[in-house]
This record gives sequence, structure tokens and C-alpha cells, in this order.
Amino acid sequence: MLLQGRVRGDAYGPYVVQHYKPVQSSFAIQVPAAQQMMPKVPLVPGPGGKRSADKEACHDPEEACDESKFGEDSKGPDASSECWKPVLPAALSLSTLLGAVAVSMVHIPMLTELTGWNCTIFLTIEAIIFGPTLLCMLWVARTDPGQINPESMKDEGAELPKRTHKSWLYPEPIRRYDHYCRWLQNVVGLMNHREFMAMLIGLTLIAVLGVVIDPCLAAFAYERAGFQIVRDVILVLHWTYSLILLYLEGQIFKIHVGLISRNETAHEWKQNIHYVAHNTSKGSNVQVESLSDSDEYNDLLDNGRFVYSPEANPLDKGCPTNCVTFWCEPRYPPEVRGDF
Repeated sequence: MLLQGRVRGDAYGPYVVQHYKPVQSSFAIQVPAAQQMMPKVPLVPGPGGKRSADKEACHDPEEACDESKFGEDSKGPDASSECWKPVLPAALSLSTLLGAVAVSMVHIPMLTELTGWNCTIFLTIEAIIFGPTLLCMLWVARTDPGQINPESMKDEGAELPKRTHKSWLYPEPIRRYDHYCRWLQNVVGLMNHREFMAMLIGLTLIAVLGVVIDPCLAAFAYERAGFQIVRDVILVLHWTYSLILLYLEGQIFKIHVGLISRNETAHEWKQNIHYVAHNTSKGSNVQVESLSDSDEYNDLLDNGRFVYSPEANPLDKGCPTNCVTFWCEPRYPPEVRGDF
């Protein structure tokens, strides 16, 4: 069975839509299900070509990770780098667990002494913050992100739902594909995107509380009991961890909050699907990927001249509605297509 496609045009230009339509092949082989292709970029004359508009490389620390060791959206890690695969998930989960242990052993006793409150109150607060964060981390890393059911695509001429894309990590296309997370070594899609955001919220809260509370506790402890090497070293290490976590994870959190507020996936963001440029050789309000001059394209990219256009995103209904849709739209029934 082979896949047939046809070219369809819309506001973003022509692109190929793949169909699950049976076609006899003289080679008697089966071609795996293909994903919806992104808008095609015209061939660019001249000595140079368009550089990848990988905006995350500038703003997302995750993109600084070596893709040959940890994989990326378009391909997995090299076969020779299998030993690196668990490094990032282990670093994220173990650092979070060690942070929880430090809070239980050092911070909570000090807070109890400082405030006079029962330690059960602080232990409950810690469990409310760390528990869901770790559970969401596990869910995102281990769950199926939302592979499409092949049975639903057997009808002749059936098209993949909007925002469904193929990932190297899974045999079937992923509904509402967002991105491949190197820190958890899994795809973020329809079935684990909300949990991914809940995890980011928890990690951000952990980092902010650590950055704020640790210096206060250190000053309080020094005033009460002077210098104590074990306690003070733990406070310094935890504060350093909180600063690093806030710097790295805070940028990722900020990016994804913006994407959700616009009802834009990370995949669409990286591909500039909903972005335009002004004052170009083709005029103003020009769709970014329709720019044919590579030098002009790269110059606009370098100067941050790609502007998000709500009119180019038909699913952007305004920030309040977008947030309600993200958090409240049903995702788990098997018939959900993820095209919202």
C-alpha cells in the first residue's frame, strides 16, 4: 500500500496533504504513514540559502543540548550515543527529588522554628508542590503522546487531522503534535501536553520559592545559631540549584505560556507558520516562508523582524478562550482528533 497526496492551498500557500488511500505498488512494499507536510519554501537563488528559523536555539536552553546525543524533532540520537539517552531525564528527576529531600530535612525544620507553625503544614505544602510535579514528569516521559488510531484512517481519502505530525519516535503520527522534549526523551502531544505544562508550573514554583526563601533562612539561621557547615552548605547548594533551575526552566516556561496564550504549537512556532514580515521586497504583512530571497530572509531573522499574526492562525480565539481550550478541551476519548 502506498500513500497518495494532493496539493492543497490555503492562507499559508500550497502544501501536500497525505491520504490513506490504497494504491497498488509494483514493489509490493508498504510505505509508513506520512505526516502533513509544512508549507513548501521556494528554491532560493544565490550563493546562500535560508538558515533554519530555529528560534528556540536563542531562547530555549533545551535546544543547546547536543541533538546527536539526545535527539531532536526531526531525528533521533545517533546509534553510538545510546548511553547518553537517560542523562537528561535522570538529571531532571533526581535533582527534583534531591531538592524535595533538602526541603524536608533543612528548610521545614527551620521554617517551623521561625514561624511556630506545625511542621505538618509545611510538609503538606511540600507534598502539594513536589508530588504533582514529579507525577506529571513521569506521565510526560512514559505515556503515549497521542498516536492516531490507524483504524480511523482506513476510509478512502481520509486526511490526517490538523496539527497531526509524524515523529521518528513512534510508528503512527501524533495528534496535536507540539515538540520533542529532550529532557524527558518523549514527544509532547495531545495526551501529555497539559501534564507537561503542569510540570513546568511546578518546577517554576519550586525554583522561585528556593531563590526567595533560601537567603532568608540563611540569614535567620546565622543570627540564631551562627555558622553550621552542613546546614549552610545545603542552603547554598539548594539556592544555587534554584537559580540554575529558574534560569533554564523559566525560559522554557515563558515560551510555552506564550504559545498557549496564542493557541500555537511549538512545532508551528519553529516553522514560522503564523508569522509575517513587514517592509520586505514583497511588501508588508508577507508570510515569512514565502520570502524567496535568502539574504533578505536571513537578515529579517537576525533582526527579529518576524511578527506573529493572529489573522494567520485561525485557531487563535484570544488569550482567555485559548487558555480555556487548552486546559478544558477533552483529550482522552479515543475519537478526539486534536485539531483544536
